[in-house]
This record gives sequence, structure tokens and C-alpha cells, in this order.
Amino acid sequence: MSLQTYLNPGLNRTITRFRLSVYIWLILLVLALLALAPINSLLRNSLGHFYLPDKPVMPFELNLAEVFLANQEILSPYVGFLLTLMLLTGLIFTFLSAGLFGRMLSPDPVVTLREFLSDGARHFWKFFLSLLVFLPFLAVLLILFRLLTAPLNLWSSRAVTEWPVIISANLRMLVLILLWTAFKLFLDLTRIIMISESKKVIPAYVSALRFLKRHFFRFWGLYLLLGLAVIIISAFWFFIMRLIPSGAGPGVLAFIFLGQIYIIFRVLARQVFIGVEYAYYLRQKGE
Repeated sequence: MSLQTYLNPGLNRTITRFRLSVYIWLILLVLALLALAPINSLLRNSLGHFYLPDKPVMPFELNLAEVFLANQEILSPYVGFLLTLMLLTGLIFTFLSAGLFGRMLSPDPVVTLREFLSDGARHFWKFFLSLLVFLPFLAVLLILFRLLTAPLNLWSSRAVTEWPVIISANLRMLVLILLWTAFKLFLDLTRIIMISESKKVIPAYVSALRFLKRHFFRFWGLYLLLGLAVIIISAFWFFIMRLIPSGAGPGVLAFIFLGQIYIIFRVLARQVFIGVEYAYYLRQKGE
């Protein structure tokens, strides 16, 4: 079957549920604004006495990372706060994912904020448990990564020039990305089965493994094609962002506006992934 066999239903499901992207964007925007004050206070208290040049050689993020690496004691009083923030972020994203999957897989194309939040609450614990069960699979991912990249590490360790080191580093990154997409596809499929067939977490994992045993490479290839499309569009967006003058007021506003548009695009892309994965699963599960 052609790509359109799965892409068209996924796109149609995404278009009819476009409000989901708007809801998630608004929730993320509100949460970001709420988190801005304590994080800004932390940075001011910790970095207020450090000098950052007006025209730095490195990007601001790298300058900030360099300061933290050189002065790691700065973060010690805030470890509890940062861990709490990370935990809350994880729980919030689990809730949003539950609502997103719930509405995307619902036969009713009508989407309201109440239904989205209701699905998030209904499927939250299943999604949270699916993350916990996924942890051993992450360990398997790391083991596979070390095994597959061992020859690259050996090659770079014996290099007498910088090129083998650069090439091996890029190849290691490519291996990690490919492994992550395969395991992420596995997690997505498990969640699709949990919701569409109302299965518990462990039976859904078993069903996903059985399905991937028969259809893994075609399914993964479809996933990689979608990922490549997202990368190309993202690269084009970053190219446009670099053309915007950052010093002037209108340039800053355009930068912020395009940044928010990109967030909505990424949520829409996530919807397309879910829709296409669901379409593929429905067509192939009976074979």
C-alpha cells in the first residue's frame, strides 16, 4: 500500500481535531508564564553578579551553560526546586499526552476543552504506568546503543586526526536517534492499543510487541518518513528565523510570533503521527 493510504486518514483526523493543538498551545503558554517568575528570580539571584557581554561570541544558552558548569555550587540550594519543577513538568506532559491520544482516537471528531481535559484525567494513570513500564525498555535501548557504537568508539579512540572523531560522534548521534524512534514508536503503539481497545498497560504492551513482530520495519519506515518531513519543515523555519533582525522591536515581535506558530506546528505534527500510526494499525492488525 502507498503512503497516502495511511497519510490521508491521519491528516483528516488531525484537521478535524485542530482545536487540540490550540488547547495544548494555550495550556503550555499559561504554564510557561506561571513558571517564568520563579525561574527568572532564580537566575537573577544566582547570576546577577556575573558579567555577560553585550555581544557574546557564543549564544546565550551556551554562555549560561558555561557559567553553571564552572560554578556548580550555584544550583545546590535550588536542587529541590528544580527536581519538583521537573516532576511537575513530567506529570503535566503525561496528562496532556493522555488527553491528546484520547481525543485523537475518539470516533467523535468534535473537540471541546472539557472533553480534552476529561480524556486527560481518564487516561492519566494508564499513561503514567505505561511510562514506568517503559523504563526497562529504555535500559535495553541504552544497552543496544553501547553495543552498536562500540566499534565507533574504538575507531575514534585510535584516530590520529580529528575527522574520525567528528564522523564517529555524528554516527553515534544518528544511531541514538534511530533507536529512539523505534522505541518511541513502540510506546505510541502501546498507548493506541490501550485507548482504542480499552486494554490495561501490560496486555497493551504484549499486543504491541506481537504487532511489531510482524510489521516493524514497514511501520518504522513510515514513522521515519514522517520524522524526515518534520525535520525538513523545521530546518526551513529555522532558516527564516535567522533572517529576522533580532535587534529591532518588530524583529523581536516577529521572532516571538513565529516561535509560537512553531509550537503549534509541532503539536500538529504530533497529531499527524498519532493519526497515521492509528490508521496503519487499523489496516494491518487483521493481517
